[in-house]
Amino acid sequence: MEKSIIVINTLVFLDELNNGVKQSKLLKDIHSLGINKAEVRREFIKDFEAELQEIRAISEELQMELYYSVPRYLYVGGKLNIDEIEQCFREAFKMNCRNVKLNIGEFCNMSAENVCDINSLCDKYSIKLTIENDQTKENGQVQKIKEFLQTAETLGMKVSCTFDIGNWLWQEEDPMENAYMLKPYVTYIHLKDAYIKDKPSAALLDEGIIPWRSILGMFSNKIPVAIEYPCCPDTLARLKKEINKLKEES
Repeated sequence: MEKSIIVINTLVFLDELNNGVKQSKLLKDIHSLGINKAEVRREFIKDFEAELQEIRAISEELQMELYYSVPRYLYVGGKLNIDEIEQCFREAFKMNCRNVKLNIGEFCNMSAENVCDINSLCDKYSIKLTIENDQTKENGQVQKIKEFLQTAETLGMKVSCTFDIGNWLWQEEDPMENAYMLKPYVTYIHLKDAYIKDKPSAALLDEGIIPWRSILGMFSNKIPVAIEYPCCPDTLARLKKEINKLKEES
């Protein structure tokens, strides 16, 4: 795999984040490993006004492309969560970030007005929007995600799929089967391995039960792939090994 499609989600630095290290500082650590794509997590931003500007300044200095992981819903109570969506898009724009990931939320149906609203916001802020399968029943089961994406494609909504390889285990679903089902809609991949003891847990690559190499092989080698699991302790050393595992893949 080419380094140019590897993204580092700041979750890999979970110990550092929990100790108050700002994500703007972590961009420098990511860049030091030869990676020029990073995914910022909204839940770890405390001072939005200052940190968004810091992230933008450093990412531009290092010529890094940003992704924005937002634990918010497209739909709340069956209605498009338009004000909060625009707020998150505005935050991304302030960082000079053009990639935003949300969750579907409480989706019942999609109206033409919904499509117009989302497409207008994507155009206004130059955002590429994706939705992800998370670890919850509400947003992590393939049937709901497929139905949403099929509807969006039919009606022309500008949204695609972030496919998290590991999260399917939290719903007792098969990652390989779901890759076949969602492949046409996937434009971004979250990579993790996982194992099941009493419950699913994330793991370093090859320390779990997920055939991640086979799953990655199903997708285009142009799709960005994010390392998205804690690599603590000794984060940089462990992360370098994980990157090398990806570089070995064709």
